[in-house]
Amino acid sequence: MKKTFALLGTFLIASALFAQSLTGYDIVKKADEVPSPKTSASVAKLTIHSKKGTDRIREVIMKSKDYGDVTKEVIVFTTPKDVAGTGYLMFDYEDENKDSDNWLYMPAMKKTRRIASSGTEAEGSFMGTDFTYEDMGDRKISKDDYTLLGEETVDGVECYKVDCVSKAHTEKDPRRVVFIGKDDFILRKCEFYDRQNQLHRVLTCTDFTTIDGFTTAQVLKMENVQSGTYSLIETKDIVYNGAKIDDGFFTVAALERGNIR
Repeated sequence: MKKTFALLGTFLIASALFAQSLTGYDIVKKADEVPSPKTSASVAKLTIHSKKGTDRIREVIMKSKDYGDVTKEVIVFTTPKDVAGTGYLMFDYEDENKDSDNWLYMPAMKKTRRIASSGTEAEGSFMGTDFTYEDMGDRKISKDDYTLLGEETVDGVECYKVDCVSKAHTEKDPRRVVFIGKDDFILRKCEFYDRQNQLHRVLTCTDFTTIDGFTTAQVLKMENVQSGTYSLIETKDIVYNGAKIDDGFFTVAALERGNIR
């Protein structure tokens, strides 16, 4: 019995030392390394809430596939009619030194244009929402400096609170504070601060579920606290690793033909 308690004590001490030794960078890196499915398919309802209190509703389909050195993802709007067929294609590369490739297809103009992975264009509103084009992809962890601020509970979950400051200092929101679950290293909340270090936007991740072993937030809310608007993404019919996704979906030609279903 004494030996059992001694081993338990040693384990607890080792765990405490391990937790204390984690830096802000370590935590963000662990979050970045959380396993993700090889393929993903889902549909989502997108609500754009205006300052006047009115809502615009959009529906989209989303598909992604991990090819090892690159993850390809496509988002296509299905309703309403005025945006149906609009598509966004992203290639996020594993290489930290390689920026993502992004294309936006607008059927009304019958035109596809490249979207820059950084700068003013990337920081612009994604289809009139409070999300930016950059928000829709994966941010390279090498872009920021990190400081562990402490711990905080978010929606009943104990989280690490990490300050992330852009090395470039030129972005619209050069500082973010992320709240990452201590047990699973899943993002629960993110605060975006503008160049004046004023709170600009807040992302909250809720309605978590486990699908085929992957912890998934089914609801994402991005609130612009300065404008009084918010955008809500409610995902459903999520299928991981079981959906057969044609490689041909992840092309500009597929967007322009409108055959992604």
